[in-house]
Amino acid sequence: MEYDRYCDLTMRGGTTSGVVYPLAVASLARHYEFKQIGGASAGAIAAAFTAAAERGRAQGGFEKLAGLIDWFTSGTGADRWRMAQLFQPAEKTRALYRIVVATMQKRETTGRSAISCLFFALLGAVGLRAKSVLALMALLWLGGPVLWSAWLAPARYPAWLATLVVLLAVACLVLVLWPLRTGLPWPAWVFSALPLTLGLAFSRHHATAAVVLLVWLVLSLAAVSALIVTYGYAMQRFLKNNAESIHFGLVPGTGDFRPSWLDRLAGMPKPTGVPPLADWIADRLDDMAGTAHALTFGDLGEINLVLMTTDLSEGRPYRLPFKEDWQYCEECLGYVLPRRVVEQMNGPATDAKCPLHEHMPLRGLPARENLPVVLAVRMSLSFPGLIAAVPLCRDGRVHWFSDGGITSNFPIHFFDALLPRWPTFGLSLQPYPNGDEREVWLPEQDASTSGTRYASIGSVPGFLMSILDTFLDWRDTMQSGLPGYRGRIAHVRQSGDEGGTNLFMPPATIKRLAQRGRHAGDLLRERFQQQQNTDRYRWIRLRMAMREYHDLGVQASDRDAMYEELLDRFEIPEALGEWFRTPPADGDPFRDEIKVALDHVGRLKDDGPFDGVPPVDPDLRLTPPE
Repeated sequence: MEYDRYCDLTMRGGTTSGVVYPLAVASLARHYEFKQIGGASAGAIAAAFTAAAERGRAQGGFEKLAGLIDWFTSGTGADRWRMAQLFQPAEKTRALYRIVVATMQKRETTGRSAISCLFFALLGAVGLRAKSVLALMALLWLGGPVLWSAWLAPARYPAWLATLVVLLAVACLVLVLWPLRTGLPWPAWVFSALPLTLGLAFSRHHATAAVVLLVWLVLSLAAVSALIVTYGYAMQRFLKNNAESIHFGLVPGTGDFRPSWLDRLAGMPKPTGVPPLADWIADRLDDMAGTAHALTFGDLGEINLVLMTTDLSEGRPYRLPFKEDWQYCEECLGYVLPRRVVEQMNGPATDAKCPLHEHMPLRGLPARENLPVVLAVRMSLSFPGLIAAVPLCRDGRVHWFSDGGITSNFPIHFFDALLPRWPTFGLSLQPYPNGDEREVWLPEQDASTSGTRYASIGSVPGFLMSILDTFLDWRDTMQSGLPGYRGRIAHVRQSGDEGGTNLFMPPATIKRLAQRGRHAGDLLRERFQQQQNTDRYRWIRLRMAMREYHDLGVQASDRDAMYEELLDRFEIPEALGEWFRTPPADGDPFRDEIKVALDHVGRLKDDGPFDGVPPVDPDLRLTPPE
């Protein structure tokens, strides 16, 4: 049957974990034509690439999509870090971004020490006045024990008190430094012990040594406090003055950033011509789709691309492209999108002014057919704090759009129907469960609970992360476990140093993740190419639907009289007249048809519980549109 060659596809967000998807999609494309494609965050990038590749299938779109993995992994030298090079800060945010990059350094991958890179990053993150304060504090820390030992130590000191001070100081030292014993390289330990060593060298007797040790501990605590206060105040002041202008993120997605020598010392890779993230996405979309302009939703024709974003101002999700009317400021969008894309939009000018740039008029956002796909992608991938949010306006107010994963990181429900024509495949990400070393897991199609997501919790940070993960993903997790859903979602496992915010993944790691993605695509394609498995999927969905119809029938039967009586006496208020093409003058114009529908649905109650339904009872509810 022709419709057995069609499928829908939804992909989970995961920042750099998006490298899982190109080969998985290319595998599915060997048998299926993609009709509807959705995703959030990094899954939105993959979804847009899939739609563009489907549009350009005849021109090698899927070969170009698969070729992205070669581009990420074929470089040598500085080209090895193309993933990290896509993330380029703005001029205002480079100092903060240096700190972020420095913490990502590992000798076994980048060949750099996080400690040394962090030193240079912190050095360049504050101004001259703060540097002077820190320099004076460092001199006091280095010279304090020596000065005390050489000139200020008392001549007499009780031996028992000196012994007590030494024991207490050593105990404090062990308690503070023991957890860090594997985290600092030996040069850091030598430097930390230098002032203490010099102070002890000038000590005249054990009493002086005890005091020197105590002074060193006090000055060390003061130095650490000075660092925290100085950098905390500097960050608070920067964010207070600049948070809105940098769109609440360090990476705008476009621009002409060039790393300085200090950026390089902090760990940023040498530039090799890799464009900023949004520019790269726009270029790849146009190349895969075969368009000479920025790809629009209208260019996709019958391919239905739906992406998730989050309106933080309204506190709700939105599906893209919009059904509502919005306005944009060219200067605001020019900060997060390539200039050529903003110029192509050329929305109609309005009389309103941008609340953020009072000299700039607002323009109406183009209709779906003229809306650039890269704008929707950019609105979905705004990872909070890292990638700048996207501002749009409505009713004279700014709405800030951020990561779609905040409200639904895996929107598997996008294309759901009670009686689907073809499957909606899902590509998801998860950590390795305890005792399960399978790199890819494709669950059974029935109601089995094997492989249910589980995370062991053995620490406070793990406990807090589990709270955050549950808060963000519980709905997607439960939806993914339903019969009729679970058997068409392939889960790609990844360890802690793979995917996520690991911008400096070596080419070998990227290849490993991409091959797992290919395996996930192969498993889905091979399962559903077999007619009996596709029939099994449709049968399970049918049985689940019949249970919902039965529950609706119970309600209709129990409340039939109440609602028939309501239809006979209720007069439609004038305020609700717009619900109808022709405003009704005498009650509900469709009351007879509604009564017939209620009667027929109510009869399902007498047909029994539809023996054979899966042992899961989902809820059929009215929910607001996203």
